[in-house]
Amino acid sequence: MDCKDVTEFIVVPPVALRADIWAAKERFADALSRQFPGYSFRIARIAPVDTGECFGVYPVMNFVGADNQAFMCNEPPSWLLGEIRMACQAFDLRKSFAA
Repeated sequence: MDCKDVTEFIVVPPVALRADIWAAKERFADALSRQFPGYSFRIARIAPVDTGECFGVYPVMNFVGADNQAFMCNEPPSWLLGEIRMACQAFDLRKSFAA
């Protein structure tokens, strides 16, 4: 991974799952981080655009370097966004609440 590659994503659940996912957001983010080592995930309730019935996966595209200069990250590959979206859909809420 290049030092300017995206390493963080914001995930917004679809409206129908938002309350349940929010209740398990730490476990949800942890499960994603274990499935995608080297990446971190923040769970949000609102999206910059309507996500409809799908999970919204938004890469954090900028960061501030050690010299306080802002840098733009390299765009993540579309297959990675698809894999993250599929992992979100496969997350078992019932198992999460049982843990």
